[in-house]
Amino acid sequence: MGGIQGTPADACIEILHANKISPIFKWVNNFVIFRSPSGSHSLPIGGTYDYDLACMMWITDPLGIHWHPISKKGQDFGPSFKYLGFPWNLADHSVMLPKEKQCRILLKLRLFLSKPHISQKDCTSLHGSLQHISFIYHDTWSALPALSAFL
Repeated sequence: MGGIQGTPADACIEILHANKISPIFKWVNNFVIFRSPSGSHSLPIGGTYDYDLACMMWITDPLGIHWHPISKKGQDFGPSFKYLGFPWNLADHSVMLPKEKQCRILLKLRLFLSKPHISQKDCTSLHGSLQHISFIYHDTWSALPALSAFL
């Protein structure tokens, strides 16, 4: 279900799907789009693909859909990429929580635990951060319902 950013993003996905571009995953207005080599399920060296970044831009540019410049936030198709602040590596089948994010969340948690009184804003902020990292650390899901109930 989309909101102010989600609804246009959902429409964009439908347009790309209609042009045989998939699979596409979205979180609010953050996309990750995959592609497979044409006519094969293996990964040939120098393989051919049904679409590339230029093809996607050819479809979305006339619609006024703005993408972040590749040099700032986006990336071309490849075996490694950043999505939702996590570095993903398809070749290694891995995703990681960057050290900087680890430190920020640990600091937020320490400050939260050190306070004699907790504001709803602080609790909501910590809850959002923990939900974010639970995206890759599924073992943390079991702890979130208690914090949600506390909120």
